[in-house]
Amino acid sequence: MRACIVLIVILMALSGCQNNDSSHHLLIEDLSEQKAEYQQQIVGHLSGEYTLANNTTIGSRWSKEERKLSGRYLKELLLQLNIEPQEQHYKSPNLNPAIDLIVGPFRGTNVYGILSATQSSNEYIILGAHYDTGKRNAPGAIDNATGIALIYSVVQEVAEMKYRDKNIVVVFFDQEEEELIGSRAFLNLIKEEQWNIHSVHCFDMVGWDEDQDKAMEIFSPSESLRSIYKETAAAHSIPIHEIVIDPIGYEVSSTDFDAFVPAGYRVIGAGELFYHRDSTPYKDTPKDTFETVDFSYLLSSSNLVAEIIKKLVI
Repeated sequence: MRACIVLIVILMALSGCQNNDSSHHLLIEDLSEQKAEYQQQIVGHLSGEYTLANNTTIGSRWSKEERKLSGRYLKELLLQLNIEPQEQHYKSPNLNPAIDLIVGPFRGTNVYGILSATQSSNEYIILGAHYDTGKRNAPGAIDNATGIALIYSVVQEVAEMKYRDKNIVVVFFDQEEEELIGSRAFLNLIKEEQWNIHSVHCFDMVGWDEDQDKAMEIFSPSESLRSIYKETAAAHSIPIHEIVIDPIGYEVSSTDFDAFVPAGYRVIGAGELFYHRDSTPYKDTPKDTFETVDFSYLLSSSNLVAEIIKKLVI
């Protein structure tokens, strides 16, 4: 009798595991092979315009549950690139320790992976974009599904190169909207891994171009990084609006780029003209939707960045 009871319990447990596994069905089926089309698919998936393969949607990426679903999607996105996805689970205390006793510390997950160089190398180029949104019910199509789509397309092109002497770290930061908690946590991982960082490239909001001039905004303390962006853009008649950053005493906390400046890395941020007044007016609102994205601008910017990264990895 006891053996029968044990068997029933085991079968019930296995049945429960099978039911739970249904929640882990793939979120991505087949992405298009055409860049313009798969960029729209990625932005559409991440902003709720398109239904995922398991018949769920990502309405926004603000709550813990929404960010967890988004993280699953991003891991599958890395697998599409033949990159093994990894997670960095972190917790970060509040500025006031008393708040930790009430609501607990911040907790989040950075999703990342490495495209290895084609030969032995201890140098790493980091390509990063945040995946959370700033408010509840904000779809975050431009902020920052576009940055994620840009990185995906860049890495796909770089992966096709026969020779690369630098590794590429792809990272999707959590909780950028919470004082850069995710990117600051990733700094700790960089130090733990003792990666020799060649440069860091952060992309945030790459989907608005009202005057249709294809211009991009860059900001960096590194003259060499600003130069390669400007020179490459000039060859394609793409205007570059440059902001020179003084790293001494730098304490700005508006986008992931800012976390890497005080740490002394060669870092550059790029995207639409946020500081030069050609940027989405729908940031952090329910109107930051798929329909507002200028996909021709995203494609132009992605092509430019891909050419730049290809120069840097050889």
